[in-house]
Amino acid sequence: MKLSVVIGTCNQKNVLDKTLQSLFRQTLPAELYEVQLIDSSSTDGTDKMIEALKPPCRLDYLRVENQGKTAARNLGIKKAAGEIILLTDADMIAEPGLLEAHLQAHGKRPEAAFEGLTINPDGKPYIKAWLWPWKRLKWAYFLTGNLSIKKATITAAGLFDENFKGYGWEDIELGYRLAQMKVPLLYLPAAVNHHHHPVSREGLIERKYQMGRSAALFYRKHPDFTIKMFLGLNPLAMGIYRFIKKHRSLLEMIRRQAARSPFYNYLLEEYQYRLGLEDGLSSL
Repeated sequence: MKLSVVIGTCNQKNVLDKTLQSLFRQTLPAELYEVQLIDSSSTDGTDKMIEALKPPCRLDYLRVENQGKTAARNLGIKKAAGEIILLTDADMIAEPGLLEAHLQAHGKRPEAAFEGLTINPDGKPYIKAWLWPWKRLKWAYFLTGNLSIKKATITAAGLFDENFKGYGWEDIELGYRLAQMKVPLLYLPAAVNHHHHPVSREGLIERKYQMGRSAALFYRKHPDFTIKMFLGLNPLAMGIYRFIKKHRSLLEMIRRQAARSPFYNYLLEEYQYRLGLEDGLSSL
């Protein structure tokens, strides 16, 4: 067993089925990889769907109490039999060469972690920056929808911090710790998957608040200037947030305009993010 795909899921049966089918159609020989699937108490029939599958590779399926994404991933990593861990999500549909590309890359640079190419529902790459193959990336690109790393390396880093319960930052915080360990993160556009999870505008607004709360935890763990600026805790941004919060009529106008104006929608998202950040910092 060379590579273990680790997926956490909760009530994602339909898209999970498509994701698993894509992982069963890989160019990598089936005896070289497995799938570790951790189900956080789905109630949508995920277990029955799994029972009907006929995977060509090893598929380990475990239902557990829902303790969040980080706990599910950590359990999958601990159970993994492969030397290499491929972290992905239940809504990431893999192209046939994804696993082979990751495994070949580790054969050339075994000390590195590799960030693959994820395509968003709008057809655009998740990483918007212009990058070339094997470019060394900053820790802020440690995005775990399409990322591989040696099991020994991620274990030595302490795995994901299970205090991250809401949306956002748990992967980048781990990437920051790995960067402190001098683990290189390299770009691997030959490893491609497709994100099948469109989110409504209202859903994105709620996510921004949750990201803010997660950002507070990130900063409390690493209270240095680099992280402070990275998370948007600069005086100008916080000053604008506090001004909007103080003037409720302005906030209501922004909310009304956000549905039809990208600029006001941006303002609302930034406000929600810093509201979550402020709430998170006060609760820690």
